[in-house]
Amino acid sequence: LTSFQPPLAIQDINEDEILANLSPEELKELQCEMEVMAPDPEVPTGMIQRDQTEKPPTGSFDHRSLVDYLYWQKASRRMLEDERVPVTLLPSEEEDDDEEEEEEEGEEEEGEEEDETELETKETHTSENSHSNQISKKSGTESGEGTEKPSEKKISKLNIPQKLAPSGNQTNLEESLEKVRKNNPDMKELNLNNIENIPKEMLIDFVNAMKKNKNIKTFSLANVGADDNVAFALANMLRENRSITTLNIDSNFISGKGIVAIMRCLQYNETLTELRFHNQRSMLGHQAEMEIARLLKANATLLKMGYHFELPGPRMVVTNLLSRNLDKQRQKRLQPCTSKSASMKVKERRFSQEVKRTTETHC
Repeated sequence: LTSFQPPLAIQDINEDEILANLSPEELKELQCEMEVMAPDPEVPTGMIQRDQTEKPPTGSFDHRSLVDYLYWQKASRRMLEDERVPVTLLPSEEEDDDEEEEEEEGEEEEGEEEDETELETKETHTSENSHSNQISKKSGTESGEGTEKPSEKKISKLNIPQKLAPSGNQTNLEESLEKVRKNNPDMKELNLNNIENIPKEMLIDFVNAMKKNKNIKTFSLANVGADDNVAFALANMLRENRSITTLNIDSNFISGKGIVAIMRCLQYNETLTELRFHNQRSMLGHQAEMEIARLLKANATLLKMGYHFELPGPRMVVTNLLSRNLDKQRQKRLQPCTSKSASMKVKERRFSQEVKRTTETHC
């Protein structure tokens, strides 16, 4: 019979002797298994995995500096992408650009004649370019009836030509200013929206010229970089102008003081029916909104206001005041009809009285 041997107790195991008999490779494996089985709770989850690369570190690792560098790299890449604006060039402009590129390539080839390898690569590159240009010219001459497709290129925002400005507004500033000053009767609208890099002095000149203009009905200054100085000039203009009906100053740099100044001068203006000043760079503030609602009570002609109030109180007050102005305008339109109907009734009464008198005399 085999003798039964009871299992060894944990206290009878000599751990030091077992560890002393292990080789260095076995000790490393044991350490890895222990780290997987019982990780340190104070170590972050992303750092529990032990580095298994055998390459020695080239320097000290700094997590914060790495994160800062990644943020800086992302911001710089975004800035470079924002500085590039896609524009379409006309065929004549493309030819000018090709000539400039050929001149630059010629200068580079003359300056680097010492390296034969570079010369060979450049010669092959220029021959390929000339061959591709000849093919493109032949295809262009063969398809004479077809329209040429404009190619998109990237131009830096810092050096955008005036004719390629992405605003899309083709208004001639000097010519328009002269027409406003001369009170041209054919000019009913002045649109300066989205024109970039307008000097503040020219904007103020436009506003001052509008004081005595009697023909322009709509004045638009959206997204032109107008500030409080332009707003104060607009307020003075509204005190004197009696022809403008729509004023648009959306998407500018006007603060609450400038908007309040404009609203304060509306009590002297009886022709403006629409005012838009939404999407300014800075918020107007609660105090400015309450002041706008208070000053609007003195105006009876404004019918539309392009602004989203943050406070519900001024929003409801302005809504009620605009509806009040609409009712007043409707009553003014109905007054001639009521007066005409009253005069017709008086005439009918007089006519009936005369008819009665004539009948009585004949009888």
